[in-house]
Amino acid sequence: MIFPGAAVFAMAPDGAARSAPAFALRSSDAELVRRVLSETGVVREPPRPSLASYVAAWSEAIARWIADFFSARPELAQGIVTAMEFVAIGVVTTAAVLLIVVLFRRASRRMPAEPPTPPGWSRMPEPTPPAELDRSAWKAELEACLARGDVAGALEALWWWLAASLSLEVPVDPSWTTRELLVKARRPELIGTSAALDVLMYGRGIPSPAEVRACLARFEQRLA
Repeated sequence: MIFPGAAVFAMAPDGAARSAPAFALRSSDAELVRRVLSETGVVREPPRPSLASYVAAWSEAIARWIADFFSARPELAQGIVTAMEFVAIGVVTTAAVLLIVVLFRRASRRMPAEPPTPPGWSRMPEPTPPAELDRSAWKAELEACLARGDVAGALEALWWWLAASLSLEVPVDPSWTTRELLVKARRPELIGTSAALDVLMYGRGIPSPAEVRACLARFEQRLA
């Protein structure tokens, strides 16, 4: 390998060659160097690490610390895993129960509802009492039911009292509605009063004994 200064040493005298250095250092023109660096665009400062590299380094350090922490405490890691399993089982169970409730509600909404009973066309409840009793016997039965607090029985007796008071030419059919009963008896003028009886028998609230007696009094007044 031939160094750049080899030709100089070869041409120089022996004494000068031994005394002169192999490489001669000369100071450069600072302004010239600055201009060259500026024109060529040479990067003079090392680039700083990016934010992503900084975050990645921190994440790697934290992950390594967590791994070392749980490696030194295996029982703690096992406990956390067990707790997470219980939490997962609880979430799945809750979701299954909610799904069953939602499906049950949807199925119940799709079930056909019972057709509503037209006003004034209510039917008598079962069991059906015998139709051979007269109106006085049914009135006595009404009062006996009210005396023992049986309002439903008193209303049933009131219906049969009305049927016995109409003097029908055909036997009373227990499946008749109140309107049918009055039509069979040819007493259409009592249909308005019979609506009050239907409200007492099939309304949402529980009527009082006074309301039952008031309904009986209105029928007695109309039948007089």
